[in-house]
Amino acid sequence: METLHWDQVEYQKQKIYFTCTRKGINFINNPNTGISNIYNFYPKLDAEFVFNRKVTEEYKIQLREYIDGTRKYFEVPVDLSTSELNKRIYQKISDIDYGDTMDIKEFCDTYDFKELDVRDAVVTNPLILIIPTHRIVNVDYSEGYRKLADFNNLLLDLERK
Repeated sequence: METLHWDQVEYQKQKIYFTCTRKGINFINNPNTGISNIYNFYPKLDAEFVFNRKVTEEYKIQLREYIDGTRKYFEVPVDLSTSELNKRIYQKISDIDYGDTMDIKEFCDTYDFKELDVRDAVVTNPLILIIPTHRIVNVDYSEGYRKLADFNNLLLDLERK
């Protein structure tokens, strides 16, 4: 059984929970939905959840700084369990400058990805905020675990300030 250390940050009365392993942050939840949403992203997860500020403090600081608009890039280790294709897509998305956006069709044309693959990577991103999939616009979230149009717009507005 894996140990997941958890904590939360708040923004505009919304609680955003996150978890990390000994290797790095592995999940950031939708606002106000509780930590159990992690099982949508990691259905075979067998973990014990432990609240431990000593382990989570640096992650919390950087997430808070991002939400407050004082941080543009994260410098924390990431423990991402996903396909190699998703990792390549996430890397290209991470290359989009803070405050900028790219239409999903343009992104696919530019980097030679299939639109379905990019949409799937975006809606199954376990690390919203750190992997800035909100910068990919015109994505249909209706079949994903992150039906976050309002939250994505909030993040885009935050980055445009």
